[in-house]
Amino acid sequence: MVYHIMCEVQSEQEKALDEFLTGKMKKFWLSNPGVSRYHVYGDHLANKLERIVTIEVGDFGNFDKILALDERKELRNELMTVASHVQSRVLQMIE
Repeated sequence: MVYHIMCEVQSEQEKALDEFLTGKMKKFWLSNPGVSRYHVYGDHLANKLERIVTIEVGDFGNFDKILALDERKELRNELMTVASHVQSRVLQMIE
């Protein structure tokens, strides 16, 4: 399954957001059992600054444990201070 986070960022916060997503967030997610991949993307076609984070997690059991961690909640709060319109979804591969 893939945990997908999408957010917008103001140009003056772009560097701070990128450093946060490729630093603290990446380190946290990849240190957890079951997490195999973490990527940050910019949307080339968007008419605003957006970032998309994809986190590949082996199963829902691992994912639910990670979601319950206080550190994950703190990182989510920090994300909300540098980004706007934060949305997330969990994608399950069909094929």
